[in-house]
Amino acid sequence: MLGHPIGVTMPWVTIKTGLTTPDGHEEKLTEYICDHPGCPNIATHMLGVIVALRVSASVCDEHLPKPAAGNHLELK
Repeated sequence: MLGHPIGVTMPWVTIKTGLTTPDGHEEKLTEYICDHPGCPNIATHMLGVIVALRVSASVCDEHLPKPAAGNHLELK
């Protein structure tokens, strides 16, 4: 798990591409994984963080909660 600057840890995966960067290091792609059970997708949205417990929740587009009809705030 990757340590976040505020002390939060999140599941992540690193893929070694086999390509070499101009400075001679192997290129690596690191992504966070969706927290929905069984979902292998890349997390694209942070739902929230509880710093005191050092936990967070991040999900992919597919598992992003949808606002209930009539249950939203309008900013003016």
